[in-house]
Amino acid sequence: MMQLLASVRDVDEALCAADAGADLVDLKDPAAGALGALTIERIAQVVAVLRARYPGLPLSATTGDLPASAIEEILRRVQGVAACDVDYVKVGVWPGGGALLDALADCGATVVPVLVADAGINASLLDHALRGRAFPALMVDTADKGGGSLLRRVPLPELSGFIAAVRSSGRLAGLAGSLRMEDAPALRALAPDIAGFRGALTHGERAAALDGRRVRELRRRLAAGARAPLPAAA
Repeated sequence: MMQLLASVRDVDEALCAADAGADLVDLKDPAAGALGALTIERIAQVVAVLRARYPGLPLSATTGDLPASAIEEILRRVQGVAACDVDYVKVGVWPGGGALLDALADCGATVVPVLVADAGINASLLDHALRGRAFPALMVDTADKGGGSLLRRVPLPELSGFIAAVRSSGRLAGLAGSLRMEDAPALRALAPDIAGFRGALTHGERAAALDGRRVRELRRRLAAGARAPLPAAA
């Protein structure tokens, strides 16, 4: 069953998302970029509250928007985030990030690479990420949040192929990237393991406050109906 990942930026939003039924809570700063990082202190604070209130709820956190060449700094951030007791550390990987994937695979933390796919999914980068058994999941996301939903920027057959490739390797496949409420039918058809949201959970821009009612509504829409054919117009 598809899991709803809700990105939050503080304790209040984290509790709102969890109370509303989010399956995964992802800690990031939407005002600081596509995978904007919160401070280590903020991550630790949110994790402590959620672990006490929702001990079984999976938690992830991001490391910020850094170029793939900044391997040393990314690894330093990964270790800092992992030390906050999150379940997964999400790291954005731009095309050309093969060396970064190798470094992440050996870093000892539970990392979920997020392949940046504004111009489509880079096949060679995906193949590289699927080597070995280091990562429990792979996601795709977009960096330019003003460019519209991932589902309208990347052909649905390409996204379906990504999900099939990742799942056949025994990993979870996730989609994110300005996904909207109206994307629910296409998401049900694609059936990723994880669908990540931020802007759709607010009443305005992605940096606006999270609304628990929208979390509940999205959860209802994602769960409604069985898997259906891909909508031709999506």
